[in-house]
Amino acid sequence: MKPNYAKATYGQGSSIKEENFLNELEKLAGLQKILVETEMLPAWARGVGDWLVVHPWRVIVPMSAIIYVFVRVVGGSELREFVLALFGGFR
Repeated sequence: MKPNYAKATYGQGSSIKEENFLNELEKLAGLQKILVETEMLPAWARGVGDWLVVHPWRVIVPMSAIIYVFVRVVGGSELREFVLALFGGFR
């Protein structure tokens, strides 16, 4: 006697139709990723984007340090006093 696959269920009541649907979704997601990688972004942007998603702190921390040093050199103590006054600093 052959099993009736139309009524077969797996796990928490998900049917074969659900499994097919999920497989189709995964296939469409893969096609979307291929489209994004090939047509919308240049090669350098894909690499940088993938790297930034995993390691954003490797850009944010050095960039904030560079900006801080630049602002301190350009603005000096007057800028520090302005920022403190702006945010309700020590008075």
